Amino acid sequence: MGMTGFLKQAAAGTTVLLAALVAFDAAAFDATQQRDGVTLAYSDPSDALAAPVRSRIIETFFAAYVRERADFHPGAPAQVRIVIDPGYDGIAYVGEKEKAATITINPAWLAKHPDDIDLVTHEAMHIVQGYPEYANERVPGWLVEGIADYARDRYGRENAAAGWALPTTVKDGQNFDTGYRVTGAFLKWSEARHPGLVKTLDGALRDGRYTPALWEQHTGLALPALWAQYARIDG
Repeated sequence: MGMTGFLKQAAAGTTVLLAALVAFDAAAFDATQQRDGVTLAYSDPSDALAAPVRSRIIETFFAAYVRERADFHPGAPAQVRIVIDPGYDGIAYVGEKEKAATITINPAWLAKHPDDIDLVTHEAMHIVQGYPEYANERVPGWLVEGIADYARDRYGRENAAAGWALPTTVKDGQNFDTGYRVTGAFLKWSEARHPGLVKTLDGALRDGRYTPALWEQHTGLALPALWAQYARIDG
């Protein structure tokens, strides 16, 4: 191959590479919005979600997070990221340390469950929680997830469309520490009878003051006895 041919081939290769880079950039979607003192940076590097889904995610985030933050922890991060990651095979999660204000979402889940937008409401509450630990005696995982599902029920916009709801009956084998919706329903019932309980528990978890004795201090019943009362009524 002569020098001229080599240069032409090199130039063609460069053109293809540049075209690929432009196509990659065109596929990525990034946006930043600010409302009510909260800034959201939304990033979908592969443009995996359609514009209507993206819009619902953003609207749901602001509708939930602004109120969750105001009601439970006004000092929660004012800058949040949502990242759409096809490489993540779970549903959604909030990270730790430098990613403690980042919600990562698997777009494949939303492709199969397009109305499960309020997963954002659950994850946004995790950012508000901002507990220093997870899944131990000081910060029980069942209570962390129960509070997040309590928040999804309280602040969610599209739960009904997704077929998502807190249970209204107690099934055999369930207990206060079953977690997620079961604990969320128990918290909702307890909060209705003892206003301020969930906020008290949330603050104690964040400050490292949580003990099971808090339930009795706030409700007059030890945690197992309160659950037993709930199970008798709703079982």
